[in-house]
Amino acid sequence: MIRVSLKSTVVGLAASVALTSSAMAGGFNRGSANLDGLFSDSLGVYSGVTYVAPGRSYSRVTGVRVVGGAAGAFTQGEVEFGDSFVVPYASAGGQIVDNVACVGSYSQPYGADSTYSGAITYHIASQSLASRELGLTCSYRHELGKGRLSFIGGVFNEHIQYKQARNFNLAFGNTGDSTINVTSDTWGYRLGLAYEIPEIALKASLMYRSQTDHDATGTYGNTPFRTLAIAGGTPAGIANALYGTNTATTASTSASLPQSVELAVQSGIAPGWLAFGSVKWTEWSVLRSITLVEGLARQPFSTSRFFFKDGWTVTGGVAHRFNDQLAASASLTWDRGVSTGWDTLTDQWTIAGGVAYDVNKNVQFRLGGAAIHFASGQKSRTASAVDYTATSPSEWGYALSASAAIKF
Repeated sequence: MIRVSLKSTVVGLAASVALTSSAMAGGFNRGSANLDGLFSDSLGVYSGVTYVAPGRSYSRVTGVRVVGGAAGAFTQGEVEFGDSFVVPYASAGGQIVDNVACVGSYSQPYGADSTYSGAITYHIASQSLASRELGLTCSYRHELGKGRLSFIGGVFNEHIQYKQARNFNLAFGNTGDSTINVTSDTWGYRLGLAYEIPEIALKASLMYRSQTDHDATGTYGNTPFRTLAIAGGTPAGIANALYGTNTATTASTSASLPQSVELAVQSGIAPGWLAFGSVKWTEWSVLRSITLVEGLARQPFSTSRFFFKDGWTVTGGVAHRFNDQLAASASLTWDRGVSTGWDTLTDQWTIAGGVAYDVNKNVQFRLGGAAIHFASGQKSRTASAVDYTATSPSEWGYALSASAAIKF
């Protein structure tokens, strides 16, 4: 029989390793809400942070850009673009009355950070997606057989900020980057079921997170509208009438971020040993492109193309408790790339490990690390004659994490 005490240390460590592994999952996935409090009989505070150094690059870029007002071909060697980032989370809650538990949570579900250099900056100098989720999730527990069944539901507010920059200095003599900056807030919900048998450290959960639909607004800055319109084929007279000498205006767009479903299972398999695994589907195919409308002529003016396919993330691992205070775990994660040729978001393999230390029955610290392998890939699709293609090599990144749990 697996001791009940296995649950507090090893099970929590398994969840921590899962969070480390998901910080570079497919598409723009970053983190997820920590809902450990829903399965606790006491109140607690949970927090942590993951640092990721993806180390992504292009080994070769070829395309066409504009220099001095005229289009011309270019070839560029290695370009590192994957910026390092951090993913924090925090949650608080637990059982508030008999059979009812609630958790308030903060997380960053999506993100992207990239900075480019050289000739490619005519097309893209930097791009970022930042998000913030504030959620409230509750569960109702019902005794069933040797364990208990939990019905889970909650709502969350999601804030996003999307930024992009291009450099037109050599093309049109502009000083500084041309920028786009838009933000949006919307609401979503999550639903789930979970079944636990604490005696053998068994927990199986099925969680659904809804799609979120955003109507974002913001600004264009330092953008040569007239010149870009003419370069795109608009007659000079019309471009003059529409844009004049304006270089700044409002921007607006609409986009959806994906729904997801995750099945997670863990169980004691021998005294002091736990096995865990999960399968997650994310509907990244809902994100095809982002087209921004400028506020001068109120016309579509710039488009970011993604055309993702759906993402699948599969994780398996084991954890072992050495004594009453120390435990360790290891896992392997495969994440299917979402690229369809418009980027190099390819398959990833993540090897992760972690240790947990119980100061006492109410305080736990965890440390984790992961090595991330990115498969090679090609950006082979182009939107026009003035675009680029690129190749990303097979390469490695890494992640480090630290977290703590305090129960009352």
